[in-house]
Amino acid sequence: MKSIPNLFILGTQRSGTTLLTRILSAHPALFIQNEISVDNVFANHDKSSICHAIDLEIQKRHQHNIIDLMKQENKTHWGVKDPQLTEHLDKLQLFIDDAKFIIILRDPRAVVRSYIENKWGLGTNAYTGALRWRSEVALQRKFAVEHPDKVLIIRYEDLVSDLETIMKKVCGFIGCSYDDSITEYYKQSAKYKANKSNINTNKKPDKSYSDKWKKGLNTQQIGIIDYVTEQEMLACDYQLYGTTIKPNKLCVLWYKIHQKVLGEFQIQYQLKRVWLKNKWQRLKN
Repeated sequence: MKSIPNLFILGTQRSGTTLLTRILSAHPALFIQNEISVDNVFANHDKSSICHAIDLEIQKRHQHNIIDLMKQENKTHWGVKDPQLTEHLDKLQLFIDDAKFIIILRDPRAVVRSYIENKWGLGTNAYTGALRWRSEVALQRKFAVEHPDKVLIIRYEDLVSDLETIMKKVCGFIGCSYDDSITEYYKQSAKYKANKSNINTNKKPDKSYSDKWKKGLNTQQIGIIDYVTEQEMLACDYQLYGTTIKPNKLCVLWYKIHQKVLGEFQIQYQLKRVWLKNKWQRLKN
């Protein structure tokens, strides 16, 4: 048993990282920490300090350090999941000899649709959301090419349509025997607070979610996403849906201004909500 993670789970936001964590956490031998304060953890520059910072995060949430927690829950493997890990792939290179990495991909149109609809989307639109997906997936795929024996790429669509097959592959990659309990993950209590963003992880896998973007996006949005992400999308075995649409310079400028202005409004709105919530708590106490 060690204080260095056995596993890191990466993916863009809204790609299914929480669902994968939920499933793996149902395995009797696995503990997966669902998200950490990534910027604080990776403000450190050496492996030992990063591990210590992760351990402090775990102690805050579970009142035990990772070694004691593993013993208490009789676990043999542990890992960390956070979409923001993609921003720190340079530091994750430090763990190549000790850990394995799972990258979960999802159709860019589904991801961008979810960005647009979520309050934390920070003003994301079809163009800026597609740029974000393309940039992050390119970094993830490059990392996987550089470390083929250490990185496993799976797709959200395959996970929800054939859970058992994909999870047998994942367990083999991690080095844990497959356990049937993980296919019934939704019957166990989640180890994170349920909210609108992750509520579907408490349900059975539903492959219908894979195609919801077809009704949630209009033809222009789909065409723009296809245009921006085409190269990476095809490399990930996603197919173009129709005619790609290249936005002109004026449209690009509008999309960038839209994200900046609406994104700032959303940030201020969320900060105001947190301030009001904290003020209310102080008044109650």
